[in-house]
Amino acid sequence: MNRRSWAMGLFAGLVVGAVTYGWLVADAALAATLAGVYTVAVGLTLEHRSAVPVGIERPAGYDPWGGAWAGLVSLAALVGVGFWLPLESGLRLALQLLLIGVGLASLHCGIGLVRSLPTDDRPDMDRVRAD
Repeated sequence: MNRRSWAMGLFAGLVVGAVTYGWLVADAALAATLAGVYTVAVGLTLEHRSAVPVGIERPAGYDPWGGAWAGLVSLAALVGVGFWLPLESGLRLALQLLLIGVGLASLHCGIGLVRSLPTDDRPDMDRVRAD
């Protein structure tokens, strides 16, 4: 594990938690949960940056899973916790941040699960079929 990735994750988590507590909702439990979630999400994102190619590093071809993940997380955060719910705007934004952070952390926990498998047990794209 890269200590720098986790240090940056901890910094990001503390910033998100402090901003949540200071400006959005003065609830210590929600702020601490957001801090923990974003520490894990950012730490794992930086830890797995070599496993998730982006931009020009990404191989050519159509891959719907990234879009499906982004769409589901965005749907849950922006529509599921929409403006029509009887919530204060600060609480609504904090809950939306929580959903996005949990989605990102979950994605990278899944990547970590696959990367932790021995090389022989990892799924091979030739062997994994939807048929």
